[in-house]
Amino acid sequence: MKYCLCIDLLYLELGPAGPVFSDTTKLLAGMELAKKTGYKAVEFWDWDTRDWKALVQKKQELGLEVSAICAKDRGTLADASTHDKAVQGMKETIEAAKQFECKNIIIVANAMKEVGREESHKNIVEGMKKLVPLAEEAGVTLILEPIVGSYFTDSAEPFAMLEEVDSENVKLLYDIFHYQTMEGNVIPAIKKNLDKIGHIHAAGCPERHEITDGELNYDYIIREIKKMGYDKYFGIEYLPTKDKEVSVIECKELIENA
Repeated sequence: MKYCLCIDLLYLELGPAGPVFSDTTKLLAGMELAKKTGYKAVEFWDWDTRDWKALVQKKQELGLEVSAICAKDRGTLADASTHDKAVQGMKETIEAAKQFECKNIIIVANAMKEVGREESHKNIVEGMKKLVPLAEEAGVTLILEPIVGSYFTDSAEPFAMLEEVDSENVKLLYDIFHYQTMEGNVIPAIKKNLDKIGHIHAAGCPERHEITDGELNYDYIIREIKKMGYDKYFGIEYLPTKDKEVSVIECKELIENA
């Protein structure tokens, strides 16, 4: 099992007006921190709102891998009228992914108030099918991420959608934090659907902090995932409660020693 550090959430701040997202400078610092603490791979969210060429340069300078980036215009697949925009965003994202030598591109599906669930389901599947040829041609994998507050409320429906799309270039991002919040039973769900999972995210529950604390036993969870033969990325995506360097080292040691 490979592991990586999500540097985006690591530097997110909560201000009086809401979340303050990481800028390019913070992501560059995150790359430096990952290298210093022994991580071989990082991931982050939006590439198009940052100086992504500077991030590519830093990635090459430090010899890091980029395990995943998020697609531009990725969230509105439930609305069929936005599919062309999503296709164009994916084309641009694939070109950026080539520069990062990144093989995983994250997509999401937000709930659309004006679109019912049955129609949303159909639109999301059709939207992914429009993206599939681009992914197959580029040799990248689209990673569908269900998150709390998005269209999805469980794991059964997105796994069913992947069967409808029927492409090895579309997998699920199984976020343990989000699925513990939505439905629990994370190990049985992962074991049952391992072939459909292309990436895993992890954070402590219920507050999304270090995997070394909280209501989930990550020592057990990681051991079980390793036993399954999972060979893709296990990414920690969390808000640290202590010095960042100390925090990411402790999480890394838990992953390696489990």
